[in-house]
Amino acid sequence: MFTYTSLQKSGFKFSPDDPLMVHDDRMRGIIRWGPYRKVANPAPRLAFVFPEGYRDAANALYLALRNGIGAFKGLPSVFKISLEKDQVAPITGFTLRNRYDHHESAQRYRDAIQAWIQTNKETPDLFINLHPRSMAWDEDSAYAATKAALLKEGLMSQNVTFDLIQNSTQFEWAVANIALGLFVKLGGIPWAVNRPNAESDIVIGMGRSESYDPRTRERERVIAFTTCLQSNGIYQFAHFGRACDADTDHLQELERTLKLTLTRVRGLRPEPRSLTLHFPKDFSFEERALCRKIVTEAQASFQRIEFVKITEEERFFAIDDESPDQVPRRGTCIRLDKTDYLLYTEGSEERQPWANRLPCAVRIRHFTDQPTDLPTRDVVGQVFDLSLSNWRAFNARGFPVSIYYSELISRILRKADLSQVQGEHIADRMWFL
Repeated sequence: MFTYTSLQKSGFKFSPDDPLMVHDDRMRGIIRWGPYRKVANPAPRLAFVFPEGYRDAANALYLALRNGIGAFKGLPSVFKISLEKDQVAPITGFTLRNRYDHHESAQRYRDAIQAWIQTNKETPDLFINLHPRSMAWDEDSAYAATKAALLKEGLMSQNVTFDLIQNSTQFEWAVANIALGLFVKLGGIPWAVNRPNAESDIVIGMGRSESYDPRTRERERVIAFTTCLQSNGIYQFAHFGRACDADTDHLQELERTLKLTLTRVRGLRPEPRSLTLHFPKDFSFEERALCRKIVTEAQASFQRIEFVKITEEERFFAIDDESPDQVPRRGTCIRLDKTDYLLYTEGSEERQPWANRLPCAVRIRHFTDQPTDLPTRDVVGQVFDLSLSNWRAFNARGFPVSIYYSELISRILRKADLSQVQGEHIADRMWFL
């Protein structure tokens, strides 16, 4: 027999100062109140990068972002960002000899961008890359290869496929999410979860990226990294360790990376009250033990420190007899053991985001020597709120961003070692969305 509780969905805040500027829906809230924090430069310089023969696709994307399409009313109306012709630069004049050779294509995009920058003596705030679609299973995708090539130069980018633009139904639905990605990468904050005391409750998501030789499948390198967020989902920064090729070196670099992260966390304002580490599924016992040791040594800096492992495991599921489709409601939290919980971050009342898959349910293991109901409820509630915080899309998958953002970062780090990137601004920007 298992016991369960129901967590209530927090609303979304659209102002750091006005407590009345809240809404239950992300899109409706941002249309009504505007974004939580606007971008510093309301007239950014954007570059549209596309090969010969695709100017019509670039124009279609520009007009949709500027004027809106479907329910989306455009960047100026929704995100308070102007988008006039004199803010936009086309970077083109190159061709793709083989659109399925993503590595070669990425090089052509990078060469075209570098040549344009050298000629015009300026660097736009963001590059919008229009490229062919690749298969989801293709590790050497145009998306990852192009983004990695630009990140090595410290350049921010947003990728959009030709196939999406040419599919009118999907394009109309996707433009709002493309605009959201642009806004976030330019430094804006669209919304925050309406969670009390969130500014002083910090969550560090632990991450690791591994690269393998495609022929031998032997590991070539591993990179440790961290992401730092407030418990209301507001992103603070990421820190990337150096690439390592041995387990011993990796643990030493993991220790160095986490210590540097903690130093920066202690310097945040307001001063953090509590600290929670979120571990992904692939973190080993040895890695978790090392992280706990390092953070525990900093115990005096925080009123409370927690350690949590968050995984998605299909062998755990629940059936709700009171629901017509037997799917539990979002926020259903089932206690498996004293410190082991199953939490539905998506549920029966909101089917659209998970219509073609199973609703997301995460297993939460709270590593504590003295389990008590209050801290554990707070830890689980924090995970639930972070599952509502995804800035990648208005209808994004309900997975806690402390782990989800790490997954996105890990994919790109397989191709780009950001410890070699010039310019620390990359660590504070959400380039991975």
